[in-house]
Amino acid sequence: MSDRSFVRFGGLAGILLAITSWAAVGAYYTVAKTGTDIVGVQIFQFLYALIALWAMFGIAAVYWVVRAQGEAWSFFATLVGVIAAFGTMTSSLFQIASARALLTLPIDPARVVPPSVGATDPLAVSTFALTGLWFLVANILLFRAGFPRLLVVLGFVAVADLFAGFVASLGEQTQLATYAGIIAGAVGGPLYWLWLGVMLRRRA
Repeated sequence: MSDRSFVRFGGLAGILLAITSWAAVGAYYTVAKTGTDIVGVQIFQFLYALIALWAMFGIAAVYWVVRAQGEAWSFFATLVGVIAAFGTMTSSLFQIASARALLTLPIDPARVVPPSVGATDPLAVSTFALTGLWFLVANILLFRAGFPRLLVVLGFVAVADLFAGFVASLGEQTQLATYAGIIAGAVGGPLYWLWLGVMLRRRA
């Protein structure tokens, strides 16, 4: 197993991330019925966790190709990115576990169920803030490494969207945070990772 094979797999993971993102958005509006079907929501959350898993491989592959542009910054970006991906993944799995636990309880119309908040992603710090920070640093390094400018611009658009989503989460603007998540998950993010995945495989 060589470093080159890992970078190629990281590129494949980026492509799979894009496909899974589109599948997750489709699941949210079909089987999950925009969050009203509890079984469908679990399918959506599983796909969301899978997105984060693919991201871990992609983030590590990006580190390998940009580390020459700044070892310390590339390591920092990778550390932040992996933490963000892990936090997002475990938060999604926690939501699934919480939903299944609620299904085992006796039906009580008077029971008030508080919203489930994952300890690894409070206020969307992993989903939006840390992910946005990785995009910011990584795209500066990708620009220095000679990656296409349009790809880098798309990455900076993702940065703005992710930070906007985080601010909306802090301000309890749930609808705005949802819109930011949809833009990142259905448009900017998948297109970015699809293109980046292809570029990583070519450069391996």
